[in-house]
Amino acid sequence: MALEDKANAIHNLLENEYIVALVGMGGIGKTTLSKKMYDLFHNQYEKYSFLEDVKSKDINDVKRKLLQDLCDKTLSKDQNVDEYFHEIKECMKSRRVLVVVDDVDMIRSLGDLKLLNDKHAINLNCKSKVLVNCRNWQILKNHVRESAKVDMELLEEEQATELFMFHAFKHANHVTNDFKNISIDIIKACGGLPLSLEILGCYLCGIHDLDIWKDALRELKGGQNITGGSDNELLWKTLRISYDHLNKKHQDMFLDIACFFIGLKKNTLCRVYQNGDNSLSPMLILQNLKDRSLIKWAENGGLYMHEQLQDMGRNIAMEVKMNRFIWKPNIYLQKNQV
Repeated sequence: MALEDKANAIHNLLENEYIVALVGMGGIGKTTLSKKMYDLFHNQYEKYSFLEDVKSKDINDVKRKLLQDLCDKTLSKDQNVDEYFHEIKECMKSRRVLVVVDDVDMIRSLGDLKLLNDKHAINLNCKSKVLVNCRNWQILKNHVRESAKVDMELLEEEQATELFMFHAFKHANHVTNDFKNISIDIIKACGGLPLSLEILGCYLCGIHDLDIWKDALRELKGGQNITGGSDNELLWKTLRISYDHLNKKHQDMFLDIACFFIGLKKNTLCRVYQNGDNSLSPMLILQNLKDRSLIKWAENGGLYMHEQLQDMGRNIAMEVKMNRFIWKPNIYLQKNQV
């Protein structure tokens, strides 16, 4: 489905919901889709506001922007924004308003912004609408109806190819077979993750040395740094944010899964942990990891995760040298070839 079609689908869902949540791992395209929906439809509303990357900003600065966008009220840093914030609620009740909240990492953010509502209420008569992006469904599930949750999916092969080729060859009149073939391998290695496809495509654009492309592919498969610049930092910081926000037990299980347990069934994995550490609640941890879009379950019940998350986990495991396990790629490959 094209990006514009997805944006239309999100806006159609908002017609029947007060608040809609886009949920998925970092780099999967939540912000891109939200911006597209906002660009296409914000003019249909009386007032509108796009609050980008909320988790990394001071909540009072976010409040000031929302107050300015919706109520035309500009406050200085020394003014108490909360004294005026009741106007936000009144505006959303009386006018047709669109608010997009990008990258929320705690429910308090939505509460502070006065954007929460009763998820059980039928809000068909509410003229104002809220779209929220989040990596962790657990943050939102008590405030957003299940019918208003949109799980972001990885790009299908055709979409992934289109995205990568656009960024890698946008100035080229002709692409040779050698570069077409290695592009296919790079696209597969990215696993449908839009951020990876975009950053790698931009990095390789204009590079006519096939060996550099081969090196990039090799390092991508090994989960290593590629560009050495800010784009590369964005890629790995994005993938690592959800991991860094886990507690120690969740981090350990994520690393164990990345190194050793891909393909195991849920009950089998729980037995492994219950036999080794009675203080763990493996079923709960697995559910938390799933809600954070760090792992998924295949149709056959086996555990899997995105390849770049898996590579990231293995790299982290080698860096921190876990006490319980030490990830050694050559040993792992030998065991899995048996």
